[in-house]
Order: sequence, then C-alpha cells, then structure tokens
Amino acid sequence: MSAPEVERPSAARRRTQVAELYRTWAREAAEGLSSLSPAMTAAETSVSPQLARAAQATENAWREIEHEFGLLTSSKAAERMGYSGNRTWASAQRRAGRLLGVRRGGAYRYPGFQLDPEVAPFVSELVAVAREHDWSDESVVLWLCSPSAWIPGDRRPVDLLRAEPHLVLTAAVSAMSPQW
Repeated sequence: MSAPEVERPSAARRRTQVAELYRTWAREAAEGLSSLSPAMTAAETSVSPQLARAAQATENAWREIEHEFGLLTSSKAAERMGYSGNRTWASAQRRAGRLLGVRRGGAYRYPGFQLDPEVAPFVSELVAVAREHDWSDESVVLWLCSPSAWIPGDRRPVDLLRAEPHLVLTAAVSAMSPQW
C-alpha cells in the first residue's frame, strides 16, 4: 500500500501566502513602531538600542506569561481560589506575602500558576525568600517563567511548582543569593 499523495499548494498559492505573511509582518511592525514612538520622544535622554531591545524582550515575556497562565484581576484571582465576590482577597494576600502580584496596566495582576490549592502554600515561602533578598514580585515571576540553570535540565521553575516545590525553593534561594 502506498502513502497517500499530499497535495502541495501551487507556486501562485505559495506566493500569495508569502505575500500575506509579509503584509501581516509589515502591519504589525508599523503598529509596534507607531506605539513606541510617543514613549521614545517623551524620554528626556537618548535610549540605547540595547535598552529598547531589553524593554521589548521583557514585554514579550509578560505577554507570553499572560497567554500561558493568565494575569488575573483581583476579582478573577479570588474567584479562582473560591472567594467569589471578594474583590479585596487577592490584594490582602499580596500584602501579607502569600501571593505574587505584578503591576500591569496601572493595576495589580496575579499570575494564574500560583492560584492552585497545592501551589499556594509554597508561594508564601517563595515570597519570603524574595523579600529577604530584595527581589520584586515582577522579578520572581520572570525568574519562575524562564529556564533556570539552578533547575536540573535548565527547566523553568514554574513547571515544577506542583511536583517539586522544595526544589524550586532551593533554586530560588541559590538564584537570589549572589555567590562571590
């Protein structure tokens, strides 16, 4: 029995697809540049290309975190943990060091990965380590969601929060404590 033939798009169809991809890229590039321009002109000093690239890379990381885990409002975070209708629950937990909250769009948002009854107890320990070493919640979340040399196999700490939370805590202490 022979393998079924796969119908390949014609050369004209491939050119159309490439042209559409280019138009999409150009539209997105123009939109990105037009949104950056006001911020760059508002700066009193010059912004190096390296700094601009770093800022965009950080923004891209936040967008990936939001897409994968969600960056929830206080109400949605409370709802996920069973405190529906309690708009102050998440902010009280953040202030008490039991929940990571990051500033996005002028308000606190709560990464969805921590809103799990099994993970929640370890978040407070992680926040305590971070505060002891002057790490912001934003830095902790970015560290958790990035591959880490402190985790075997350069895996992301966030992927081990449920299965091996103590390994994540040990890695966090190592990552947050400079070794000279």
